[in-house]
Amino acid sequence: MKKEQTSLLVALAAKLKKEHTSKESAIESLSSAGIITKTGKITKSFPNLERVLSVAE
Repeated sequence: MKKEQTSLLVALAAKLKKEHTSKESAIESLSSAGIITKTGKITKSFPNLERVLSVAE
């Protein structure tokens, strides 16, 4: 993942946290950004994010 993508992802996460969005709303936002699918799976465009999240589980 490029540095620019990382900073944009962090900014989106901060925005979602600040707004206290519901899980459904967060999934919708991340899906519209192309980060996850509508079912909540990480897209192939963000393989490093999938690796990070799999380690965190």
